[in-house]
This record gives sequence, structure tokens and C-alpha cells, in this order.
Amino acid sequence: MSDGVYEMFWDCKYCGQKKLLGLTHRFCATCGAPQDPTARYFPPENEKVAAHQHVYVGADVHCPACKNPMSRAAKCCTSCGSPLHAGAQVALHGAPPVRPPMPAQPKPKSSALKVFGIIAAVVGGLLFVVIALLVVAAFWTRDGTFEVTGHEWERTIAVERLDNVRKSVWCDSVPAGAREISRRKEERSTNKIPDGETCQTVKKDNGDGTYRQTRECQTKYKEEPVMDWRCEIEVAEWRSSRKLAARGASPNDPPKWPPDPLKTGTCLGCEREAGRNEKYTVKFRDTKANEDVTCTLPEAKWKTFEKASRWKGKVGVVTDRVECDGLQPN
Repeated sequence: MSDGVYEMFWDCKYCGQKKLLGLTHRFCATCGAPQDPTARYFPPENEKVAAHQHVYVGADVHCPACKNPMSRAAKCCTSCGSPLHAGAQVALHGAPPVRPPMPAQPKPKSSALKVFGIIAAVVGGLLFVVIALLVVAAFWTRDGTFEVTGHEWERTIAVERLDNVRKSVWCDSVPAGAREISRRKEERSTNKIPDGETCQTVKKDNGDGTYRQTRECQTKYKEEPVMDWRCEIEVAEWRSSRKLAARGASPNDPPKWPPDPLKTGTCLGCEREAGRNEKYTVKFRDTKANEDVTCTLPEAKWKTFEKASRWKGKVGVVTDRVECDGLQPN
């Protein structure tokens, strides 16, 4: 919303006269010096002077000859008579001055940038060291010889049970078959609603010795809770119940799945399988390091490692981990 057009102020740099009017006083009323458009400024709110019946024709231009500011509507300078068609626009108050583009110059590094550069170099160096150590840990190996000392196998079945579970859900998303126990009102979300305005006065330099003052407002909002029904329910759900396991210590004891005495169905208390898992481990003695190590292998390969047989392969120097896929008979 526009509040009107007002005159800028300027101070004479020759005689010190203060608060001359930007549109009315093109020359100092005390010494006659021409107005310097860069000296214009916004007056205090209680001293502003309205520019009555002002017709805005654009920002002033500098006379190419004498450099005095002239109205955009003028064809020739009223101080020296020179044509104004090549005159440059005066700088606006509050905006950066308009200058011809300059070639880019390298900016000197600030102390903060230097510190940042040092920190970045240190962090980069540390990161390089960490990566190098990880690479060494992954690929630095030694030769090893191994004797099979034993075997282990394990097969497991995860079991789920259908039980009543008590939970809290929004009443509009109660699952089918659930039993509602109770309900209550709760805040589910919020809505933003208008709550007045925040306004400020904005001054914009017109560039011709005047400025336009406007009042700009933005709507304020407040949050209002949105209430909804929350339900306590009881519903039948499959939940992890137990794990069945079968174990052995020799390929001569054929791996088998544990007995499956499940009460299947869809009744409360009924059970179902939720996944099977199997693991086959060969135990070795690292004869060079005099240490016990293990390898987890697929069942078909696990069976080929006879007890007391000897094998050769690689061991991680840092990790002490055997490269199981690369083991060869010794």
C-alpha cells in the first residue's frame, strides 16, 4: 500500500547547508553549488516533505560534460547546455552504484580461508592414512598351513505364533477383525490459521530526488490443533515366538532339520514357520601361528574337508582371517 512520494534530503559539501530538498533544490540555497546526487538520503520520518503533484519521469542522469544531475525529461543540461542523451543514470540510494564491468582480479585469501585450508589439508591427510590402513588390512596377507580339527553344523527354524496384541491406533485405521477396547481424543495434527499481520514501512529511492514510501504487510499464522479419535484395540498378529535348532559335529552325522511339531492353522496360539537358516563350520589349527581358526562354507564344500587333512592358503596379517575360498590341499 503506497503512503506517498516524498523529497530526499541532501547536504551541501561546500558550505555545509543541511537538509536541502532533493527535487526542489537542484542547487544549494546558500552558496549555489550544484546538488551531488550521491549525497541524497532519506529524511527522518518526522521531517519528511511531500512531493506534491510530482510526475515521475525516471531517475536523473548525469550531464556528460559538467556531471551535474539533470531530470530525465530534460534534453539539454540547464547548467552548461550540453545534450543529455549520453548521460548515465545517477546511483540510487540503498543500491550499489552502477559501474562498468572490471576484469576479474584474484582475491587475497583471508586468514579464515587460510585456516580452513590448513584444516582441510590435515583432515584430508588423516583420511588418506585411514584409507591406506584399511587397504593394507584388507590385502596384506601371509601364507598359512592348516590342519582340520573338527566340524560343526547348525540348522534352525524361526517360529511365529498368532496371538492377541494390544495397541493404540487412529480409529479410522483400525484393521479388520480388531476388537476396540476404548477410545479417546488426541491431537493428530495442526492447522495454520491467519493471526494478524506483520507490517513495515519500506522506502524506495526514485532516483530523481524523491522517494516512494510504502507499507508492506505479511500475514502471521498460528497453529491450531486438529483433534481426532485414538483407539485402544486388541488384534490377532503373528509375532516371533521361538526358534527350533538342530546341531551336529561331524559330516558323518548328516545335517537334518529340527523336528517341526507346530500347531498350524489360523487359531489363536497357532504357529507357522518364519524362515530357515543353516550354517556349516570347519575348524582348523593354523600350524604356523599355532592358533585355532574357522571357516564357514556351503554344505557341499564343507563335507570335503576330512578331519586331520592339511590345507594351505592365505591369512590376513592384520585381521587373522583365513581366505576360505582359496584353501588348497597341502
